[in-house]
Amino acid sequence: MKRAVVLFSGGLDSTACLYWAKKNYDEVIMLTANYGSNEEKVTNRVAEFFSKELDVPLKIVKLDFLEEFSKLRGTTLVGGETPKVTGEELEDMEIAQETAKSVWVPARNVVLIAVAASLLDALGGGDIVVGFNAEEGATFPDNTPEFVEKMNEMLRYGTMAEVKVVAPLIGLDKKGIAKLLKELNAKYEYSNSCYMPKGFTEDGKPIHCGECESCVRRHRGLIEGIGEDRTVYAIEPGI
Repeated sequence: MKRAVVLFSGGLDSTACLYWAKKNYDEVIMLTANYGSNEEKVTNRVAEFFSKELDVPLKIVKLDFLEEFSKLRGTTLVGGETPKVTGEELEDMEIAQETAKSVWVPARNVVLIAVAASLLDALGGGDIVVGFNAEEGATFPDNTPEFVEKMNEMLRYGTMAEVKVVAPLIGLDKKGIAKLLKELNAKYEYSNSCYMPKGFTEDGKPIHCGECESCVRRHRGLIEGIGEDRTVYAIEPGI
């Protein structure tokens, strides 16, 4: 039996991974981590929606130490105001790098992979499905093929069962991920990419700020990839 744990953060990438895993594995478990991020309550509600929508069990784990360390570092993703950017500014690698540093949660993907590996080790093995992709890999070193390779090397020594990281989106940008979401018939409008979401519509769609880097990347990817964006924004993002 093929088993997968999907690291689910609520955005386009992890939503695509969830639908992909549901199609490719016999058993799928969603794993969402709480560490005090600005969008935590929205993320949890989004995770619960997709858990019911796809009939996939959901585990939400509270990582108090990661919240403490994030505040120690001063990441804006935990209790701060994340930077506002335009589509033009995202093309400037220096600005993109500064934004990435601002929202960096210390060793987050290392920690989350370790948590998922512990769960799978207890269950007898399986794959950790992650939403790492080429677009974010350009600014976040823990979204790269090299990172996946090194994590899998570590897991060969760190688990008794056979556990490995699988990154189905690793060669895709947001445009490619949008196309995959459409192919999988995913209800992406119920996902949340926003760093500072504004709550929900009456029918349960997250309201995105439209001004943070993640909103701009999301909107641009959907428009360029499939020619539409059903996301609800407080302010229409500039691409």
